[in-house]
Amino acid sequence: MREKGLDIYCARFRYFKTKNGEQIISLEFVVGEEEFIRKKVQTASLPKIDEKQFLNSLDKNGKTVFEKIFDFSKKNNLIYRWGSKGFSLNVGIDNEHVTLLFGYPPMSVFKQSIYTGFEMITKKVNNPEKVVDFYKAQINNFGYFKDAGSISKWIINKSYPEGEINEFLNILEKVILKIKENGLK
Repeated sequence: MREKGLDIYCARFRYFKTKNGEQIISLEFVVGEEEFIRKKVQTASLPKIDEKQFLNSLDKNGKTVFEKIFDFSKKNNLIYRWGSKGFSLNVGIDNEHVTLLFGYPPMSVFKQSIYTGFEMITKKVNNPEKVVDFYKAQINNFGYFKDAGSISKWIINKSYPEGEINEFLNILEKVILKIKENGLK
């Protein structure tokens, strides 16, 4: 194609996630003889948000639910991992973390929602089927979670009574106990 006068290049993209959770995309041109085109370009990850920014992005219904989750997590020494839009909520065991859920604001592709962390439980916890089956049964009985492939999601799009939010927090407390009882692989 170059012989016919077309400038053609081929680029290879690679996605990396560091141990600190930073996301990096590298770009390398692999076709193109000019030296200026044969260089690697690295992009920085998007800036991470924090609890205050997250809460400010929510509507009234989301604030009610997530403020209760944040209070619960502080009382139970849970670990947040913040991303550019949302967070993961994790239980810490033996210098490891196991994800319980992911929280997203209204402007994300996931809408204002909570997604379960079954995958990390499966990867890291002993007897994962037992723990995940328990978690699934509890949130199915709770009633607001819907299947989303191999996980479940709760789209927070209305007002929820405080007692129902507390019911969800009780589920999390039971799941945390199950994770700790079974330990890590």
